[in-house]
Amino acid sequence: MTVSRLPEASPSEEHDRRLRALERRERQLDQAIAAVAAQREQLAAIQSEYEQRREELIARAREVQLERDRLRAEHADLVANGLERERALH
Repeated sequence: MTVSRLPEASPSEEHDRRLRALERRERQLDQAIAAVAAQREQLAAIQSEYEQRREELIARAREVQLERDRLRAEHADLVANGLERERALH
C-alpha cells in the first residue's frame, strides 16, 4: 500500500500563512499595549485620588489635634479656676 503525501504548501502560500500569523500577533500585541496603557492611566488616577485624600486626612488630623489641645487648655483653666475658688473659700 502506498501512502500518498498531500502536496506541501508552496513557498508563496507558506509566506502568506506566516504573514497572516504575524499580523494577527501584531494586533494582539497592539491590544495588549492599549490595555496596559489604560491600566496605567487608571492607576495614575487612583494614585492621585489617594494622595489627595491622604493630604485631606493629614489636614483633618492637624485640625483635630489643635481642637484637642484647645479643649485640654480650656479644661486645665477650669480646673485651675475651681482650685482657686476652693482656696478662696477655705
